[in-house]
Amino acid sequence: MGRIFNKIKKILVDELGVEEAAIQPPASFTDDLNMDPDDIAEFFTTVEDVFSMPENKLEIPEAESDNLLSVQNLIEYLLDLGIED
Repeated sequence: MGRIFNKIKKILVDELGVEEAAIQPPASFTDDLNMDPDDIAEFFTTVEDVFSMPENKLEIPEAESDNLLSVQNLIEYLLDLGIED
């Protein structure tokens, strides 16, 4: 698995207590990982912090985050922003 996936998995396990075995690229945040809206908001805030660079602060607009429904969606979004895997 790639670096982005591993960082996402670490956030989900360490910050939100998600079961590591459940975290796979196609996993839905709500259906498969049982995250509620508060968990998802906290998760995206942490993702922004982890993937921000001093010269380029990552901000995921709410309209965008509403469309990021799975781990794979988030990976693709970050890759599209130029974050290296």
